Amino acid sequence: MENLQVEINKYIAPFKAGVKRKAKGVLKHDYLVPGGVYEEQWDWDAFFMGMALASEDPTEAIFLRNWALNYIENSQENGFIPGCVTPNGMDPRLKQMKPLLAQGSYFASNFLNDFDWLKNDDIYERLKKVVLYREEFGFFDKKRNLGSWTNSMESGADNDVASLDFPDGGVFSVDFNCYLYREYLSMSKIAEKLQNFTDADLFMNKSKQLKESILLNFWCEEEGAFYSINRANSEFIKVVSYSCVHPFWAGIATQEQAEKFFNHYLLNEDKMLSPYGIRTLSKTDDSYNNVNMIKPYSNWQGPIWPIANYIYVTCLVNYGYWRQAEDVISKVIRICIDDIKKTGGMHENYDAETGEPLAAPNFISWNLLLINVLKQIEELQNPFKLL
Repeated sequence: MENLQVEINKYIAPFKAGVKRKAKGVLKHDYLVPGGVYEEQWDWDAFFMGMALASEDPTEAIFLRNWALNYIENSQENGFIPGCVTPNGMDPRLKQMKPLLAQGSYFASNFLNDFDWLKNDDIYERLKKVVLYREEFGFFDKKRNLGSWTNSMESGADNDVASLDFPDGGVFSVDFNCYLYREYLSMSKIAEKLQNFTDADLFMNKSKQLKESILLNFWCEEEGAFYSINRANSEFIKVVSYSCVHPFWAGIATQEQAEKFFNHYLLNEDKMLSPYGIRTLSKTDDSYNNVNMIKPYSNWQGPIWPIANYIYVTCLVNYGYWRQAEDVISKVIRICIDDIKKTGGMHENYDAETGEPLAAPNFISWNLLLINVLKQIEELQNPFKLL
C-alpha cells in the first residue's frame, strides 16, 4: 500500500489545483468546481471535493464553508436552492439541492474549529429553512415519515434503475432518506454547538424517527437488501444498485444486515463486485450495461464510479470489512492512475468488465477522495462519521 500511496501523491494529488475558483458573481466566496471547463458550483461534487481537501488538510475546509455560504446566501425565502449555482445565478434544472448542506456546514466548522460563522441569525435560519424545505414543500409523506427525490436526475445517480422511470416524487428512495437522516443529525449537532437546545432536540428527534422509518420500511428480510419503494403501490423496487447501500453509509443498518448484503451482493463477483471495483448496478439486472454515455444521462447502470466506490468502502469499513475495503479501493485507484498515465487525466466512470475509461475525460471532482482513502482505512478514520 505504501508504493500505491506514492503513486497517488505523484499522479492524483496534483489535480487538486484544478478545482479551485475565485469568487465570481453571486458566488461571493471562493469555491470548488469539478475541474475542466466548469465554472458553476454543484452540490455533491463540491461537497465531496471539500471533504477530500479538508480531510487531508483541515485548513482547506474553508472551501467547504464557502460552499455552504454560497448556497445559504442564494437560498430563497422558503428554503429553495437548486443543486447548481452559476456565477450568474441559480440553475434550477436539478431542483432542490441534495440534503447535504447541514452536513457540509457541520464538518466545515469541525475541521476549522469555528462555529461562529453560523451564529449569525440570518445564516442559521436560512440554513434551517433549506434543511426543512423537503419536509414542507417537497415530496415528503408525513404519515409514513419518508421522502423522495423529485426524479433520478435530482438524485445525482442520473439513470439509477431504482428511480428512473417513475413519475416525479414517485419513489421513496433509500439514498434520499439516508441523506436526510444525516442532515437532521447534523442540524442537531450544529444547534447544540450554538446552544440552541430546543432545535438540537427537535432535529435529534427527527433523525431518530427517520432512522426508525428507514429500518422499518426499506429492509427486505427475504432478499437481504434495502430496496426503494414505489409510492403508487407500496411495493419494493427490487433493484440492487448504488442507492441500496446508503443505510450502511449512514451507519443505520445492523451488523447482521450488513453481513447479509455484503456477502450476497456487494462482495459477490456475480453481482456487484468486479475485477476493477464495485459496480453501480448488479450484473444480474436486465438493465446492466457499460455504455459510454453522458447525455441525456450519466451512466449509473453498471460502470465503476470512484465516488460510488468511496461510499462502498466506507460502508465496508463501518462494519469491520477493512481488508475488503482496501482491496476494492486499491483497484479503483489503479484504474485512475493508469488512466492518467495513458490520457493525462481521469474519467467520471470506468467499464466494470475491462477497467477502460468511459465518459467525461479530464474529470476531477470527487475522484480527489482517492488521495487520502488508504490512510483513512488503515487508521480506521471516517471523515464523514457523525456518531
